[in-house]
Amino acid sequence: MKKALKRTLALLMATASLTVSLGGMSVHAANTRDTRITDFTAAPGIADTYTELPVSKDGVRVKTNNSSVYLYLTAADRDVYVQTWGLSDTNWSTAVANRTCNKNGRSAAQVKVWAGTRFVIKNLIYERGDACAGLKFASTSYYNPSTINGVWSPDYSGNLNVTVAN
Repeated sequence: MKKALKRTLALLMATASLTVSLGGMSVHAANTRDTRITDFTAAPGIADTYTELPVSKDGVRVKTNNSSVYLYLTAADRDVYVQTWGLSDTNWSTAVANRTCNKNGRSAAQVKVWAGTRFVIKNLIYERGDACAGLKFASTSYYNPSTINGVWSPDYSGNLNVTVAN
C-alpha cells in the first residue's frame, strides 16, 4: 500500500513538473513555405536602385524566427545583388530598413547571388523586431537588367545544402 502511494505521488509530481516546463515554452513555426519568383526584372546597376519584389507576388512575408532568408534562383540573365528588408507589416510602404548581413553576420548593403545555387541570406529582421521580410534586387550588370525566376522563404528550414550569401 505504501509503495503504491509513493508511486502515485511520484507520477503526480512528474506530471506537474512536465506541465509547468511545457507551459513556459513558446512555439513559433518557421515560415519555410517556398514562394515562386516568376519573370521578375531587377534594374541595371547604373540605376543604383534596388527593385522590390511586389507584394502581389508574395514579395513580403511574415518572418517568424531569427533564421536566415532562403533564396534559390532557378534562372537569371545575370547575377544579382539582393537585400533583405524588415517591414512592420505586409506592405512595402512600411519598410523599416535594409537588414542584410554578410556571411559573418555583419550588416551589409547587399549580397550577391546567382542561378543554380541555393543560398541563405543572414539578416537582422527578426532580431530588430520587424514582423515581415521583403526582398529587393539589382542586376550586377551596370547597363543590363536581369530577369530572374526561383523561390524564396523568409525562414530557412535547415533541411537543404546551401551556401551562405556574401
